[in-house]
Amino acid sequence: MMQQPPIKPVLQKPPGYGYPHQPGRPVPSPPGRKPNIPPSFRPQRSRRSSCYCICCCVFCAFLLIVIILAALAGGIFYLLFDPRLPAFYLLSFQIPKFEPVSKPDGTHLDVQAVTSVEVRNPNPKLDIFYREGIEMHAILGDENDVGLGLGSKLLKGFTHRHRNTTNFKMDMRVRNKVVDQTVGRRLAAQLKSKEIKVAVEGKTRIGYVIKGWRVGTMQINVLCGGVKLKVVDAGEMPKCTINAFKWINIR
Repeated sequence: MMQQPPIKPVLQKPPGYGYPHQPGRPVPSPPGRKPNIPPSFRPQRSRRSSCYCICCCVFCAFLLIVIILAALAGGIFYLLFDPRLPAFYLLSFQIPKFEPVSKPDGTHLDVQAVTSVEVRNPNPKLDIFYREGIEMHAILGDENDVGLGLGSKLLKGFTHRHRNTTNFKMDMRVRNKVVDQTVGRRLAAQLKSKEIKVAVEGKTRIGYVIKGWRVGTMQINVLCGGVKLKVVDAGEMPKCTINAFKWINIR
């Protein structure tokens, strides 16, 4: 009977032993610490920026309140007084002088025009004031074809009483105005037959008066006429067109 060799005891691996062919386990790094920053270097919110934000909020709120109050005041004003624009009418347009002289460089014109405009204040309670007066321009002929500007006249500012009518008479003239020979002959022929068109344009600023208080101003343009001379001579009073808040080209 054969004798078995003695069994060798299994050796225990010491703690921390690692196999040479097996990757090692990652060693955990110690938890990081936040750097201790002195109080003088810590970011702080600027007091100036906070005050700026507060001022902006207060200003926006104040502006909104002012706009709301202004809108309410305007609505009450319109409901109580129903403000209306003045009405302009072209009363007359006379041409006492029209002298064309033909020269080599064209036709030299010497023209005089006397115009009358009627202004009415239709408001039953409101007076109208013309702060800068009224600047009026006279035009002879069709301004899109052979229109001839006859100068301008500045009427002084005044206060127009409610339910009142005012007339203005203006003398305008142009001397030694050079135009093309064809234009000069056409103007003379149309004037002789009274088929020529006449017009008066103006611009001004108006406001309203309530118990002695002046309320606001607005810009208006006035266009009177643009009709044939024989229509005005027949006694008709063409009503002028008024454009508020919008300017038109004036010669």
